[in-house]
Amino acid sequence: MISIVIRNKNEAKALENILSIITDVYSGDYKEIIIVDNYSTDNSVEIALKYNCRVVNIKDFTYGRAINVGIEAAATKYVLLLSAHAIPVGTSFFKNTLAALTANENIAGIRYINSIENYKRAVINNFKVLEPLDSGLMAACALINKEVWAQFKFNEELVAIEDKEWSDRVVKNDFQIIDLNETYFYFIKRTVKGNIARYKNETIASNVLRQKEFLSTTVIWGSFLKNILFANTKKYFESMNREFLLLKAKIEIQKQSKKKASN
Repeated sequence: MISIVIRNKNEAKALENILSIITDVYSGDYKEIIIVDNYSTDNSVEIALKYNCRVVNIKDFTYGRAINVGIEAAATKYVLLLSAHAIPVGTSFFKNTLAALTANENIAGIRYINSIENYKRAVINNFKVLEPLDSGLMAACALINKEVWAQFKFNEELVAIEDKEWSDRVVKNDFQIIDLNETYFYFIKRTVKGNIARYKNETIASNVLRQKEFLSTTVIWGSFLKNILFANTKKYFESMNREFLLLKAKIEIQKQSKKKASN
């Protein structure tokens, strides 16, 4: 069986959504659901208890620490990590996951197909992740072998891409990360500020892992001016063109509607 671990902070609406679907569609496919909660101030905990989840609280949150706390609490060998914004799709999601694990004892983790680029890469590489720093696990929806995790805990200091770092580490120690031909819906909606903060954290973490210098000041300002003066201007005119085409289409619809009404 599989334990499910969901990281959460003040995501009551998303949590209700995912738990209602999981408990309905997959009720016989998992052993337990553990909510790793960063002291939510909304009604997340009440919702978790409503669906018979076990709640584990965490202070000093980092993604790696939340994952470690959740896996440590899990009662099974295999743990499905989920974001409150990620929902497995398909009635065979868990069954096919267990079938893949049974066929290969050397699997440390499973990445689920989440894009056409991911799928094409998986087909070319025979569904093995060969470049884990680039295409390793996505902790929003990923399966972890707890026995491997016991040897290689997640890095609790990284501000982001802790899933890619872990993937790289276990692959270097002769375990496998595989792509599985199952998928999930990821429906998070970040603000512009949230997306930029994510970009910043992921870039910092990636540069640390790759021992890579960031862009020079000249390149940074050059990119800024290019976007302001050219790229955004191009997008503006493309948007205006779209609005004119849409206006034309609406006028044609109106004409056709009036014509049919008069016949």
